[in-house]
Amino acid sequence: MGYIRGVSLFAAVLTAGACCEATISSASQKVQSAARSRHDGVYAVDVFTHQGACDSVYHWTITVLRGRVSSPADGFMQASGEITPRGVVSLAFRRDNQVATVAGKVKGKVATGIWSSPTLQCAGSWRAVRQG
Repeated sequence: MGYIRGVSLFAAVLTAGACCEATISSASQKVQSAARSRHDGVYAVDVFTHQGACDSVYHWTITVLRGRVSSPADGFMQASGEITPRGVVSLAFRRDNQVATVAGKVKGKVATGIWSSPTLQCAGSWRAVRQG
């Protein structure tokens, strides 16, 4: 094999390797971003009571990471549940032995929905806005 032909073959192998590396890197980035949810972030939540003797308004913060919802352990109320990739919200709010079920939808940076608690005999609506 001649020198020029060998150099050309070597250049072709390097180019193919670079292309494969770029493809693998791109695929890896897609997998990593798939692990994150487009709804991830910190949300300021306002909960409004429309029925029952619960406080009329509650305010607190929740965090969404990979579609899973949590709230600070030292908060007055705990939130747990999920937001699907399509933005469907399915949560539970807990305070002491009381539980409220929560449903709603995320559109852009704003989520809205309803809640009810058979243990508290209250119900209402909620709104959350993603911060930042």
